[in-house]
Formats: sequence, C-alpha cells, structure tokens
Amino acid sequence: MSNNSKLDRVIARFQKRIEERNYYEAHQTLRTIANRYVNSKSYDDAIQLIMHGSQSFLTAKQGGEGTDLIFYLLEIYDMANIEVSDSSVAKLIQLLVLIDPMEPNLKDVVTGMNNWSIKFGECKFGDPHLHNAIAIKLLDAGFVYEAERYLMLGTSESLTKYIDLLWNWFLDTVTDENVSTLVGDFISRLIFNYLFIVNIDFTIKARDQFISKFVAKFPQFDYEMISKGEDIFKMWYLKNLPELNFLQLLILVCQTKDKTLFLNLKEHYSNYAGKYQSQLDFIGQEYFNIIPPRQSNFLQDMMTGLLGGK
Repeated sequence: MSNNSKLDRVIARFQKRIEERNYYEAHQTLRTIANRYVNSKSYDDAIQLIMHGSQSFLTAKQGGEGTDLIFYLLEIYDMANIEVSDSSVAKLIQLLVLIDPMEPNLKDVVTGMNNWSIKFGECKFGDPHLHNAIAIKLLDAGFVYEAERYLMLGTSESLTKYIDLLWNWFLDTVTDENVSTLVGDFISRLIFNYLFIVNIDFTIKARDQFISKFVAKFPQFDYEMISKGEDIFKMWYLKNLPELNFLQLLILVCQTKDKTLFLNLKEHYSNYAGKYQSQLDFIGQEYFNIIPPRQSNFLQDMMTGLLGGK
C-alpha cells in the first residue's frame, strides 16, 4: 500500500480486473490513469502504478501488456530524469526477473533498460548490477552471444558466470588432440575483452580462475608459478603452451604502459601477434597511444550492440 489512498483505490480496481482476466480493459485503464499522473508530473505515483501493473501482467503470463508497461516506465524514468540508484535499478530488476525467457520483447526491454542506465548513470556502458541481471535473463532465454556482453560489463558475480560459461564451452569443444591449441582461443576471449574495457582487476582474476581450472583438469601440462614484488608480477608459466605465456605477459605489459615492452613482446611472439593482430591494434591504441593503420572499433561495436544497433 502507498501513502496515497486514491492511488490505492486505483490499484485495487486494476487488480480486480486482472483477477477477472479482463486484461485489455485493465491495461487501457491503467495507462490512462498513469498518463494523468505523468501530465501532472506526479512521477512517483505514475512509477508505482506502472510497476504494480507490469508485475501483475507478467505474473499472469501476459507478456505483451507487461513489457509494454516496462517501456512506458522507462519513458517516465527519462521524463523525470530518474538517476541510476539502488532503488531505480532494483525496480527494473524486479520486472526483468518476471519476464518469460521466451517473451518476444525481451531483447528490446533489456536494451531499453541499459540505454537508460547509460544515460542517467556514471558508468560508461551502463550499470553493472543491471548488466548482471540482464545477462542471467538472456542466458535463460538462450541468447548466449548477447549475454556475453553483459557478463563482461557486470559485477564480480558476472565475472564468475562468464568464466564458467567459457570453461564449459571449452570442455564441450576440446579433444585430446586439440587441447593445446584450443585453450588459447578461449582464455584470450576473456583476457582481451577485459583489457578492452581497461578492467585490469577482472583480467587478472579471469586469467587465474581459468588457468587454475585448466591445470587441474589437464595435469599433463606442467606449470611454474612466477611471482615477484608481492604478486605485482605474476604468471603461470607453461613451458609447452607459449600462447598462454604470451597472453599473460600482455597483461603485465599493459599494466606498465611501456610502449617498448609492448613492441618487444609482439616481436618475440610474432606468430601470436599475427594471430591477434586486430586485438593488439586496439590494445596498442588504448594503452600505448600507437595509432594503427586502420582504427579498431571494438568499443564502438560493443556500444552499438548494447544500444540495440545492428
């Protein structure tokens, strides 16, 4: 119940129509009343009414009406200049959890939610907690590629889910014959994605968690832990897996911002520098101010994907 008795009566009438399965009338009536609140700039009442309505429709498995109200809620967030906060994000997550994974509007809903969090929050790519909830919902719906973006930009929980996702994908793909070549393809996906958004902390955690899983599962690959300066310099040195050594050294070099070390690393591991040329072009630009012949557009592509572009 709210502190507004008139609003409580509106919600009660609406809920009765829902219980009677008169969904169309309930939807039209709620939107009409919500419009009145918006026109009078009573945004808090409008948000409370829309929240209740969307929750009721989604619970009743009326995804079309429920998601329509989510879009309207996001319009109100925009009109009212609602900033990203624990409260405003929590409202969206509450609704997101209720959406059926097979709902046709799901992708548009999560794009709209993230666009709002980019516009009204402090994080360049949107709110990490919202990203985590979006990723979980997209994974439930089978949209693995779309979920990966949000996992990468999410919280520590997202990091663990992202590592587990790629690790299980790796196990489903690997054979005894290709394990030494395939592992680099998977761990490089983690390392480059986190380096692209300059999240060194998550890059290191992703490296450690993935490699620890790898050496436990495949003990035939001997390793030596190299650590100096209170773990500032740390890597899992694998004698028979130079690609993994290259990727780990790249993390260390990016932390130094030393252009000469970066160029020397590329020269020493020229075969892997060639394999990852486009990724290294972007790394060179982002960390060492080396302008490649053709601009890499990893961040632009990411933003386009997050904002719902093609």
